[in-house]
Amino acid sequence: MKSANADRLRKQVSVLARFGGQAFRSGDIGELLQEATLLVSEAMDIELVKVLQLLPDGQELVVRAGVNWKPGVVGHAKIPAHGGSPAGHALRTDQAVISEDIANERRFKIPELLIEHGVRSMVNVVIRGERGPFGVLEADAQRPRHFGQDDIDFIQNYANLLAAAIDRVNTHRELAESARKLDVLAHELQHRMNNMLATIGAVARSARTKYASVDEFVEAFERRLGAIARVHNLLGRHGTTDINIREILRQELAAYGAVEGENVVERGPDIAVPPKQAEALEMAFHELATNAIKYGALSAKGGRINVSWDTHPHGHRKQVHICWRESGAQIEHVPTARGFGSEILEKSIPHMLNGTVERKFHPNGIECVIDFIAAA
Repeated sequence: MKSANADRLRKQVSVLARFGGQAFRSGDIGELLQEATLLVSEAMDIELVKVLQLLPDGQELVVRAGVNWKPGVVGHAKIPAHGGSPAGHALRTDQAVISEDIANERRFKIPELLIEHGVRSMVNVVIRGERGPFGVLEADAQRPRHFGQDDIDFIQNYANLLAAAIDRVNTHRELAESARKLDVLAHELQHRMNNMLATIGAVARSARTKYASVDEFVEAFERRLGAIARVHNLLGRHGTTDINIREILRQELAAYGAVEGENVVERGPDIAVPPKQAEALEMAFHELATNAIKYGALSAKGGRINVSWDTHPHGHRKQVHICWRESGAQIEHVPTARGFGSEILEKSIPHMLNGTVERKFHPNGIECVIDFIAAA
């Protein structure tokens, strides 16, 4: 008898060592769990072994892996995770649950799954993860079985080793995903920087001949750089690639002291645009607000800016329509000279948006209509 016990103990130690080597090499949790059930069955000389994974709702356990179960059980069969089942009782008490004669068990209800498979004795131990229990490792015997302390220690040590392996795989995956996201973010940042530098270069080249002095050029150039910086600040704060049109508008108008409900009225649905289009809209709103503060609605007492936007179907995409309408300003004649701001609105912005910009001069204020196809 002693010799048999010693042989079984050596076998269990050997199995733990074998699994330990695999546990820290494999990156597939499903593969690890299935191998675990096979080795536990071999080491304990027991017919049925399964790993029950606790589902996210915490109400049920699913048979994630198993050996010698009928077809359709592994990956599908579920049992309650509350204290009314042996596995649920193990989770609730955080203790090994041993039942050497399930026919006389009164602590919990025996799941139909075990009865259908002729289980007579069983042992359940918790697979304790770093972030909470992963589930339960269960060994089920189809003949009456006494589980000694060596058996209980073995299966619990195995469950602990399995938990460590699961934690390692999950951590590795999270690190790999984080690295992938960082790579995507770095690529996006480089793309944004390239776009921003190209925009700055275009602004500088177009502006250099439009001002009478270097000081005027520098002042106007700095204002436009500020507009570009504001939209990129929005992108950085959101941690996303898209920005809502409403936020772009409010940010730029706020820079000129325009307040919603006082001298600005805005209305429109939530529409998010990608960085390049967001940058173009920021520049458009900047030029319009600059003109409004100098000559338009924001320069006149009682002046008001109404901005509305909506979308219309355009094939599988959407066409965005924005209308900027000022009132309360006095325009006696349409200006004939074209400044740098006009060039940006009429040439650069349409190109950047792949759309159109149309301005009209009414006796009481300017109207600007922007149309473009929202980028996918």
